[in-house]
Amino acid sequence: MPPSEPFPKGEKICVSQIQHFSVNDGEGIRSTVFLSGCPLRCRWCCNPETWTSTPKSGRLPGAKEETFGRFLSVAEVMKELVRHAIFYRESGGGVTWSGGEPFFFPGNLRALVRACADRGIPQAVETTCHFDWEECADIVGLLDFVFADIKHMDGGVHERLTGIGNERILSNLKRLGATGIDAVVRVPLLSGVNDDEQNVARTARFVREHFRRPKMELLPYHDFGRAKYRMLGMESFWTEFETPSKERVAFLEALIRSEGVEPVSYR
Repeated sequence: MPPSEPFPKGEKICVSQIQHFSVNDGEGIRSTVFLSGCPLRCRWCCNPETWTSTPKSGRLPGAKEETFGRFLSVAEVMKELVRHAIFYRESGGGVTWSGGEPFFFPGNLRALVRACADRGIPQAVETTCHFDWEECADIVGLLDFVFADIKHMDGGVHERLTGIGNERILSNLKRLGATGIDAVVRVPLLSGVNDDEQNVARTARFVREHFRRPKMELLPYHDFGRAKYRMLGMESFWTEFETPSKERVAFLEALIRSEGVEPVSYR
């Protein structure tokens, strides 16, 4: 795991982007803050610029150079978020911490989450759940909602897909469920990789067993991030997958429902 101290030295946080008026990352109108740094290397990742904790620059042939990310203090992040507080209040929205992996630098996330909590801003997080629970439990306690991924229930397959096994992830999900916090378990759905009935049913049973209000969201694969790999000179990391059909997704949602889990969609 990375050090708990922010990078660099607690002064600035690498923020990949802040996306305002988002309606896909929780209830109501939200600002989604993409923090840089992630322990996983998912082969379908659409945000490779967030893998490390420094801004990244690149260009496509014939195009001007583009930089992803900037160093901001907590005060600078909050100044931008507070300007949108009226939209959060009127719509039942808030702030969603995303990435990368928001818990990758716990000190950074803790400072941001406490600042929002002090201002009464509702908060959600999108997480891989690969973090040190003891170090991050206090942060989880200040959140209102969690989107947590399960890429695959088989640890070996999970490691081949992401570079890391799923033992810590599943352990943290059990602890997360025990807190009673509102949560949705998301599955990034890859045709012929993790969309088989056995894996999806096994995931649903896990969610039903460990969450009081079990919900799952299936996220069909897309290749929206492909241009970023070209821009950043990272094409060797790119892997092409197939997108499950709408019919297949509907079938799997029915399967999830039959296992006692509510299928939901924020897309």
